[in-house]
Amino acid sequence: MKSRRYKTAVGVFVLGAVTLFVIGLLLLTTRRFFSADTEYVLYFESSVNGLSIGAPVVLRGVPMGSVTRINLVADAQEGSVTIPVFIRIDANSILNSDGAAGVSEEAEQQMMRSMVARGLRAGLQMQSLLTGNYAVGLDFHPETTPCYRSSNPELEIPTISSPIDALQRALVKVPLEDMLQSLHDILLNFSFALSDGKLREGIAAFTGTFAEAQKLLLNQELLKTASDTLAQLDETARTLREQAPEAMKSFRDAMRALEDSATQLRRAADSAEDIVRRDSPTVADLRHMLQESAAAARAMRSLVNMLEYSPESLLQGRKGAR
Repeated sequence: MKSRRYKTAVGVFVLGAVTLFVIGLLLLTTRRFFSADTEYVLYFESSVNGLSIGAPVVLRGVPMGSVTRINLVADAQEGSVTIPVFIRIDANSILNSDGAAGVSEEAEQQMMRSMVARGLRAGLQMQSLLTGNYAVGLDFHPETTPCYRSSNPELEIPTISSPIDALQRALVKVPLEDMLQSLHDILLNFSFALSDGKLREGIAAFTGTFAEAQKLLLNQELLKTASDTLAQLDETARTLREQAPEAMKSFRDAMRALEDSATQLRRAADSAEDIVRRDSPTVADLRHMLQESAAAARAMRSLVNMLEYSPESLLQGRKGAR
Protein backbone atom coordinates (compact mmCIF):
# COMPACT_ATOMS: atom_id res chain seq x y z
CA MET A 1 0.00 0.00 0.00
CA LYS A 2 2.79 2.40 0.90
CA SER A 3 4.69 1.44 -2.25
CA ARG A 4 1.67 2.33 -4.41
CA ARG A 5 1.36 5.78 -2.78
CA TYR A 6 5.08 6.41 -3.26
CA LYS A 7 4.85 5.59 -6.97
CA THR A 8 1.82 7.87 -7.35
CA ALA A 9 3.66 10.77 -5.67
CA VAL A 10 6.69 10.27 -7.88
CA GLY A 11 4.46 10.22 -10.99
CA VAL A 12 2.68 13.42 -9.96
CA PHE A 13 6.05 15.11 -9.32
CA VAL A 14 7.43 14.06 -12.69
CA LEU A 15 4.25 15.15 -14.47
CA GLY A 16 4.39 18.54 -12.75
CA ALA A 17 8.04 18.99 -13.69
CA VAL A 18 7.32 18.14 -17.32
CA THR A 19 4.38 20.55 -17.33
CA LEU A 20 6.52 23.37 -15.93
CA PHE A 21 9.26 22.61 -18.48
CA VAL A 22 6.77 22.81 -21.37
CA ILE A 23 5.30 26.06 -20.05
CA GLY A 24 8.78 27.58 -19.70
CA LEU A 25 9.72 26.44 -23.20
CA LEU A 26 6.56 28.02 -24.58
CA LEU A 27 7.34 31.24 -22.76
CA LEU A 28 10.81 31.34 -24.34
CA THR A 29 9.80 30.36 -27.89
CA THR A 30 6.41 31.99 -28.34
CA ARG A 31 6.49 35.63 -29.47
CA ARG A 32 3.60 36.78 -27.37
CA PHE A 33 2.43 34.69 -24.45
CA PHE A 34 0.85 36.44 -21.54
CA SER A 35 2.85 39.53 -22.52
CA ALA A 36 2.01 42.92 -23.97
CA ASP A 37 5.50 43.39 -25.48
CA THR A 38 5.72 43.97 -29.24
CA GLU A 39 8.49 42.50 -31.38
CA TYR A 40 10.11 44.67 -34.06
CA VAL A 41 12.68 43.75 -36.68
CA LEU A 42 15.86 45.63 -37.63
CA TYR A 43 17.86 44.88 -40.78
CA PHE A 44 21.64 45.36 -40.68
CA GLU A 45 23.90 45.05 -43.72
CA SER A 46 27.18 45.29 -41.81
CA SER A 47 28.59 43.00 -39.14
CA VAL A 48 26.77 42.70 -35.81
CA ASN A 49 29.78 41.18 -34.05
CA GLY A 50 29.46 41.92 -30.35
CA LEU A 51 25.67 41.93 -30.39
CA SER A 52 24.07 38.96 -28.65
CA ILE A 53 20.61 37.75 -27.71
CA GLY A 54 19.48 39.54 -24.59
CA ALA A 55 21.46 42.69 -25.39
CA PRO A 56 19.65 45.82 -24.21
CA VAL A 57 17.68 48.17 -26.45
CA VAL A 58 18.02 51.78 -25.29
CA LEU A 59 16.47 55.04 -26.45
CA ARG A 60 18.85 57.88 -25.58
CA GLY A 61 20.17 55.86 -22.66
CA VAL A 62 16.75 54.73 -21.38
CA PRO A 63 16.24 50.90 -21.42
CA MET A 64 13.31 50.04 -23.67
CA GLY A 65 13.66 46.28 -24.27
CA SER A 66 16.09 43.61 -25.40
CA VAL A 67 17.26 41.60 -28.42
CA THR A 68 15.32 38.35 -28.88
CA ARG A 69 16.69 36.86 -32.13
CA ILE A 70 19.54 37.35 -34.60
CA ASN A 71 19.19 35.69 -38.00
CA LEU A 72 21.03 35.68 -41.34
CA VAL A 73 19.30 36.02 -44.72
CA ALA A 74 21.30 35.37 -47.90
CA ASP A 75 20.05 36.31 -51.37
CA ALA A 76 21.58 33.90 -53.89
CA GLN A 77 20.46 35.92 -56.92
CA GLU A 78 21.81 39.28 -55.80
CA GLY A 79 24.66 37.81 -53.78
CA SER A 80 23.83 40.00 -50.78
CA VAL A 81 23.53 39.18 -47.10
CA THR A 82 21.30 40.92 -44.59
CA ILE A 83 21.03 40.34 -40.86
CA PRO A 84 17.55 40.72 -39.33
CA VAL A 85 17.68 41.43 -35.62
CA PHE A 86 14.45 41.06 -33.64
CA ILE A 87 13.86 43.16 -30.53
CA ARG A 88 11.05 43.47 -28.01
CA ILE A 89 9.89 46.79 -26.64
CA ASP A 90 8.82 46.55 -23.01
CA ALA A 91 5.37 48.05 -22.68
CA ASN A 92 6.01 48.88 -19.02
CA SER A 93 8.87 51.22 -20.04
CA ILE A 94 6.36 53.50 -21.77
CA LEU A 95 4.22 55.79 -19.64
CA ASN A 96 0.78 57.06 -20.42
CA SER A 97 0.00 60.74 -20.57
CA ASP A 98 -1.33 60.47 -16.99
CA GLY A 99 1.98 58.94 -15.79
CA ALA A 100 0.71 55.36 -15.48
CA ALA A 101 3.06 52.61 -16.71
CA GLY A 102 2.09 50.39 -19.62
CA VAL A 103 0.13 51.09 -22.77
CA SER A 104 -2.01 48.92 -25.00
CA GLU A 105 -0.51 47.03 -27.93
CA GLU A 106 -2.30 49.22 -30.46
CA ALA A 107 -1.24 52.42 -28.72
CA GLU A 108 2.36 51.19 -28.52
CA GLN A 109 2.54 50.35 -32.23
CA GLN A 110 0.91 53.65 -33.19
CA MET A 111 3.45 55.51 -31.03
CA MET A 112 6.37 53.62 -32.63
CA ARG A 113 5.08 54.33 -36.16
CA SER A 114 4.76 57.99 -35.27
CA MET A 115 8.33 58.10 -33.93
CA VAL A 116 9.66 56.27 -37.01
CA ALA A 117 7.91 58.84 -39.20
CA ARG A 118 9.66 61.58 -37.21
CA GLY A 119 13.08 59.99 -37.77
CA LEU A 120 13.47 57.18 -35.22
CA ARG A 121 16.34 54.95 -36.37
CA ALA A 122 18.22 51.99 -34.88
CA GLY A 123 21.96 51.41 -34.81
CA LEU A 124 24.66 49.52 -32.97
CA GLN A 125 25.97 51.16 -29.83
CA MET A 126 29.04 49.97 -27.90
CA GLN A 127 28.41 49.18 -24.24
CA SER A 128 32.00 48.72 -23.09
CA LEU A 129 35.41 49.02 -24.69
CA LEU A 130 36.73 46.22 -22.47
CA THR A 131 34.16 43.57 -23.32
CA GLY A 132 33.37 44.73 -26.87
CA ASN A 133 29.67 44.11 -26.33
CA TYR A 134 27.11 46.08 -28.29
CA ALA A 135 23.57 47.23 -27.65
CA VAL A 136 20.84 48.44 -29.98
CA GLY A 137 20.59 52.22 -29.73
CA LEU A 138 17.47 54.09 -30.80
CA ASP A 139 17.59 57.78 -31.61
CA PHE A 140 16.06 60.36 -33.93
CA HIS A 141 17.76 61.10 -37.27
CA PRO A 142 15.16 62.95 -39.37
CA GLU A 143 17.75 63.77 -42.08
CA THR A 144 17.99 60.08 -43.08
CA THR A 145 15.70 58.31 -45.55
CA PRO A 146 14.09 55.13 -44.17
CA CYS A 147 14.67 51.87 -46.07
CA TYR A 148 12.25 49.02 -45.37
CA ARG A 149 13.05 45.36 -46.17
CA SER A 150 10.39 43.36 -44.32
CA SER A 151 6.94 42.37 -45.56
CA ASN A 152 5.40 44.23 -42.60
CA PRO A 153 6.95 47.73 -42.44
CA GLU A 154 4.70 48.66 -39.52
CA LEU A 155 6.78 46.37 -37.30
CA GLU A 156 10.16 47.39 -38.74
CA ILE A 157 12.45 50.12 -37.44
CA PRO A 158 14.87 51.43 -40.13
CA THR A 159 18.57 51.25 -39.35
CA ILE A 160 21.54 53.55 -39.92
CA SER A 161 25.27 52.91 -40.03
CA SER A 162 26.99 53.22 -36.69
CA PRO A 163 30.11 55.40 -36.20
CA ILE A 164 32.09 52.17 -35.74
CA ASP A 165 31.07 51.02 -39.23
CA ALA A 166 32.11 54.35 -40.73
CA LEU A 167 35.45 54.13 -38.91
CA GLN A 168 36.02 50.59 -40.17
CA ARG A 169 35.25 51.62 -43.77
CA ALA A 170 37.67 54.52 -43.44
CA LEU A 171 40.38 52.27 -42.01
CA VAL A 172 39.97 49.86 -44.90
CA LYS A 173 40.87 52.68 -47.33
CA VAL A 174 44.02 53.60 -45.38
CA PRO A 175 47.14 52.12 -47.08
CA LEU A 176 48.54 50.57 -43.92
CA GLU A 177 51.05 48.39 -45.77
CA ASP A 178 52.49 51.37 -47.65
CA MET A 179 52.67 53.38 -44.43
CA LEU A 180 54.44 50.55 -42.62
CA GLN A 181 56.86 50.13 -45.53
CA SER A 182 57.60 53.88 -45.50
CA LEU A 183 58.13 53.78 -41.73
CA HIS A 184 60.45 50.80 -42.17
CA ASP A 185 62.47 52.67 -44.82
CA ILE A 186 62.74 55.74 -42.58
CA LEU A 187 63.95 53.68 -39.62
CA LEU A 188 66.40 51.82 -41.86
CA ASN A 189 67.85 55.07 -43.21
CA PHE A 190 68.03 56.43 -39.69
CA SER A 191 69.92 53.33 -38.61
CA PHE A 192 72.38 53.71 -41.51
CA ALA A 193 72.90 57.36 -40.63
CA LEU A 194 73.69 56.44 -37.05
CA SER A 195 76.05 53.65 -38.05
CA ASP A 196 78.23 55.68 -40.45
CA GLY A 197 78.41 58.71 -38.14
CA LYS A 198 76.91 61.19 -40.64
CA LEU A 199 73.96 61.94 -38.43
CA ARG A 200 76.22 62.57 -35.49
CA GLU A 201 78.38 64.89 -37.62
CA GLY A 202 75.28 66.72 -38.80
CA ILE A 203 74.03 67.20 -35.26
CA ALA A 204 77.45 68.47 -34.22
CA ALA A 205 77.53 70.91 -37.17
CA PHE A 206 74.04 72.12 -36.32
CA THR A 207 75.07 72.62 -32.71
CA GLY A 208 78.10 74.67 -33.82
CA THR A 209 75.96 76.74 -36.18
CA PHE A 210 73.44 77.37 -33.43
CA ALA A 211 76.22 78.47 -31.07
CA GLU A 212 77.64 80.87 -33.67
CA ALA A 213 74.20 82.27 -34.32
CA GLN A 214 73.71 82.77 -30.61
CA LYS A 215 77.02 84.62 -30.42
CA LEU A 216 75.95 86.90 -33.27
CA LEU A 217 72.68 87.63 -31.56
CA LEU A 218 74.52 88.52 -28.34
CA ASN A 219 77.08 90.75 -30.13
CA GLN A 220 76.56 94.26 -28.75
CA GLU A 221 78.03 95.97 -31.80
CA LEU A 222 75.75 94.04 -34.12
CA LEU A 223 72.77 94.81 -31.91
CA LYS A 224 73.69 98.52 -31.93
CA THR A 225 74.05 98.52 -35.73
CA ALA A 226 70.68 96.81 -36.12
CA SER A 227 69.13 99.32 -33.70
CA ASP A 228 70.60 102.27 -35.61
CA THR A 229 69.39 100.81 -38.90
CA LEU A 230 65.89 100.40 -37.52
CA ALA A 231 65.99 103.98 -36.23
CA GLN A 232 67.05 105.27 -39.66
CA LEU A 233 64.29 103.27 -41.31
CA ASP A 234 61.81 104.69 -38.86
CA GLU A 235 63.05 108.24 -39.56
CA THR A 236 62.85 107.65 -43.31
CA ALA A 237 59.32 106.35 -42.97
CA ARG A 238 58.36 109.37 -40.86
CA THR A 239 59.84 111.75 -43.44
CA LEU A 240 57.98 110.01 -46.22
CA ARG A 241 54.76 110.28 -44.28
CA GLU A 242 55.31 114.01 -43.75
CA GLN A 243 56.36 114.82 -47.33
CA ALA A 244 54.01 112.48 -49.08
CA PRO A 245 51.00 114.84 -49.13
CA GLU A 246 53.03 117.74 -50.65
CA ALA A 247 54.73 115.43 -53.13
CA MET A 248 51.37 114.02 -54.17
CA LYS A 249 50.02 117.57 -54.67
CA SER A 250 53.01 118.49 -56.89
CA PHE A 251 52.58 115.30 -58.81
CA ARG A 252 48.89 116.00 -59.38
CA ASP A 253 49.72 119.57 -60.59
CA ALA A 254 52.35 118.22 -63.00
CA MET A 255 49.93 115.67 -64.36
CA ARG A 256 47.29 118.39 -64.80
CA ALA A 257 49.80 120.61 -66.73
CA LEU A 258 50.77 117.63 -68.87
CA GLU A 259 47.12 117.03 -69.63
CA ASP A 260 46.67 120.70 -70.69
CA SER A 261 49.76 120.48 -72.95
CA ALA A 262 48.41 117.34 -74.54
CA THR A 263 45.08 119.08 -75.19
CA GLN A 264 46.81 122.06 -76.89
CA LEU A 265 48.98 119.73 -78.96
CA ARG A 266 45.88 117.84 -80.06
CA ARG A 267 44.24 121.12 -81.11
CA ALA A 268 47.37 122.17 -83.11
CA ALA A 269 47.41 118.77 -84.80
CA ASP A 270 43.73 119.16 -85.71
CA SER A 271 44.43 122.66 -87.17
CA ALA A 272 47.38 121.35 -89.19
CA GLU A 273 45.24 118.53 -90.46
CA ASP A 274 42.55 121.02 -91.54
CA ILE A 275 45.20 123.09 -93.43
CA VAL A 276 46.85 120.27 -95.33
CA ARG A 277 43.65 118.35 -96.06
CA ARG A 278 43.11 117.83 -99.83
CA ASP A 279 39.78 119.66 -99.99
CA SER A 280 40.77 122.57 -97.71
CA PRO A 281 40.65 126.18 -99.15
CA THR A 282 44.32 126.77 -98.33
CA VAL A 283 45.43 123.82 -100.40
CA ALA A 284 43.17 124.95 -103.29
CA ASP A 285 44.61 128.51 -103.25
CA LEU A 286 48.13 127.13 -103.13
CA ARG A 287 47.42 124.87 -106.10
CA HIS A 288 45.93 127.81 -108.09
CA MET A 289 48.94 130.00 -107.29
CA LEU A 290 51.32 127.27 -108.44
CA GLN A 291 49.40 126.90 -111.71
CA GLU A 292 49.54 130.66 -112.40
CA SER A 293 53.28 130.73 -111.56
CA ALA A 294 53.86 127.89 -114.04
CA ALA A 295 51.94 129.78 -116.74
CA ALA A 296 53.97 132.96 -116.08
CA ALA A 297 57.18 130.97 -116.30
CA ARG A 298 56.14 129.51 -119.67
CA ALA A 299 55.30 133.00 -120.98
CA MET A 300 58.67 134.35 -119.80
CA ARG A 301 60.44 131.40 -121.49
CA SER A 302 58.61 132.16 -124.76
CA LEU A 303 59.63 135.86 -124.57
CA VAL A 304 63.25 134.96 -123.98
CA ASN A 305 63.28 132.57 -126.93
CA MET A 306 61.71 135.20 -129.18
CA LEU A 307 64.26 137.89 -128.19
CA GLU A 308 67.06 135.39 -128.71
CA TYR A 309 66.04 134.78 -132.34
CA SER A 310 64.54 138.21 -133.09
CA PRO A 311 65.97 140.91 -130.89
CA GLU A 312 64.63 143.57 -133.27
CA SER A 313 61.15 142.64 -132.31
CA LEU A 314 61.53 144.87 -129.27
CA LEU A 315 61.67 147.87 -131.73
CA GLN A 316 59.57 146.61 -134.61
CA GLY A 317 57.18 144.34 -132.81
CA ARG A 318 56.17 140.99 -134.13
CA LYS A 319 56.25 140.53 -137.87
CA GLY A 320 52.94 140.82 -139.46
CA ALA A 321 51.42 142.61 -136.57
CA ARG A 322 49.96 145.92 -137.54
